[in-house]
Amino acid sequence: MESVSALGLLKRKGIFVVSLNQLIRVLARSQMWIFLPLYLLEIRGVPYLTIGIVIFLMAIISLPLTLVSGVLIDRKGVRRVIFYSNILLSLLFVFLTVSVFINSSVYVIYVLLIASEPLMNIIGASDNVIISNATSFQDRDSAFSIVRIFQNLGFSIGPSIGGFVAGIGFGYIFLITTVSSFAELIVYLKFLPRDIVRNDTGDSTSKSDFFSAFRYRPFFIAAILISLFYLIMGQWGTTLSLFWKMYDGMTNFQIGLLYSVNGIVVTLGQLPINRLMKSQSEIMKVNIGYLLYLGAFSILPFFEGFKFLVIDTIIITLGENIVSPSINTIISRISPPGKRGQYFTSFQVLTGMIYPIAPVIGTLFLTIFSNDLRLIWFPFTIVGSAFFISFIPFWKRIRLAEHTN
Repeated sequence: MESVSALGLLKRKGIFVVSLNQLIRVLARSQMWIFLPLYLLEIRGVPYLTIGIVIFLMAIISLPLTLVSGVLIDRKGVRRVIFYSNILLSLLFVFLTVSVFINSSVYVIYVLLIASEPLMNIIGASDNVIISNATSFQDRDSAFSIVRIFQNLGFSIGPSIGGFVAGIGFGYIFLITTVSSFAELIVYLKFLPRDIVRNDTGDSTSKSDFFSAFRYRPFFIAAILISLFYLIMGQWGTTLSLFWKMYDGMTNFQIGLLYSVNGIVVTLGQLPINRLMKSQSEIMKVNIGYLLYLGAFSILPFFEGFKFLVIDTIIITLGENIVSPSINTIISRISPPGKRGQYFTSFQVLTGMIYPIAPVIGTLFLTIFSNDLRLIWFPFTIVGSAFFISFIPFWKRIRLAEHTN
């Protein structure tokens, strides 16, 4: 089967709907993701480590519902699951926005954030299933890359807007997120094809359970290795935002600009990176991208200034361009067509048990090394290098199936 052009893929309704909603979602939610730690630190006086623990709890508490949702996606259909999840999430964002504006108890904000996380995971997994069902394995890497381009069109704008809006009031950032969530719901209702109701097999009664994916060894090995890589790659976000603020002295607007650089580089560079890396396997791509992440973090102690941080952000983004679509393609190719909901959500659960530890470790190091924040990156360099070397034999055991639709 010949591969389809990027424009040809985008004409498929499922891919178009996911791409458009990712643009809307990331434009708004990137602002909340970036400035939430700064809101808690600057406005509510929350300590570094507590911020990390809250983000950890957001992910961990969401895992049981995320795991159950995989079976629901496969049995009840993507369309139904994504609609109900989006309605509930939009309502939670309404309550969260009101709580920020009225300066409600910080514990109320914690509860609302924790409650919203599983719904965000379910919607993300549903999007991945839609893309997988709409493509053959030859086109899947390109399709996930197209979605990332739309995501980062939003990310190239959102953080800069957020940096400006944060200067007016953090509450407006949460308001923008709420409005965008309702906009996503409208797009799903109006444009998501009604025939996307079951996975490829069309079998809503086939026997499935929450843990079947974990018993498939290639999936389990790949998910474990990727999850552990996230301990390093996961410093991109909370840890890095706080480091830029407290060590480099970046303003909220400058932090927004740095994340916008990330979005611009993805938007302009994703397809060229795909062409450059076309001859490499998905597993090799994940390893190359991981090394770029690790290298970008490792040089942070040795240079300072906004211009350097722009260059460093570009290096991180190149790693992200290589890693992100490749991870989705790996999980998609390992997954049997009729059980993609289970496999994607199982992957989210496994990574969700490990990835949230990253900001906890990062904020812990920020606390321990508060007198010289540069020191936080040396442990990551040592551990990250050990991961890369020790994982090489395990990657060789993974063979990707080539499921077609």
